[in-house]
Amino acid sequence: MKRRDIYILVGLGVLVIIVAWYFLIISPKRDELAEAKDRRDTEQRKFETDRARVERLPEERSAARQATEDLLKINKLVPVDEQIPSLIIELNNSANQAGIDFVKITPSTEVVVGNETVVPLDLTFEGRFFDVNDFLYRVENYARIEGSDVNVSGRFVSVVEILMQEADYLEWPNVTTKLGVNTYMTSPPPQGASADRAKRSSSDGQTEQAAAEAQAGQ
Repeated sequence: MKRRDIYILVGLGVLVIIVAWYFLIISPKRDELAEAKDRRDTEQRKFETDRARVERLPEERSAARQATEDLLKINKLVPVDEQIPSLIIELNNSANQAGIDFVKITPSTEVVVGNETVVPLDLTFEGRFFDVNDFLYRVENYARIEGSDVNVSGRFVSVVEILMQEADYLEWPNVTTKLGVNTYMTSPPPQGASADRAKRSSSDGQTEQAAAEAQAGQ
């Protein structure tokens, strides 16, 4: 065999070894490397997502606390049920602070009016005219806006009827006051309750008339 042929055979052998080495070793390793790179990129993205989530935790905790506070405020303003005893305590405390005396508190059956569940009450109390105004102011401020926040100290109460009159045994400015008020709850009332039992909203004219009658007694 000629030397040239030997060189050719050796070259072919080396080429076969290189090709086999590439396809049997290098190519699989490149595939493994590509898969490892994909896994690394996936884990990197997951890490970045988790890190961003961790960085947002203080903000999310603050938002959760705010949401809890807001929910407590809503539940205080409009509870899930009528909670008449606690409402009576709130009204009685406001009456004591204003210097008036409750004579009677009469709750009515809760009813649905539109999309609201209403709990009507009739309130009768005695006191000086200006103390009555103070009591109404306190009740209206159970929920009040302070800047961007809502300060809640009691139930949401809307006055729908008001009547002030002098009693024979009282001297002006002492008057007997009768209020029709509505409070609200989130749960529906028992079946069979009629909306006819709900307090009708009083017009501004009725309120002005009641005040005028009280002033006329001076």
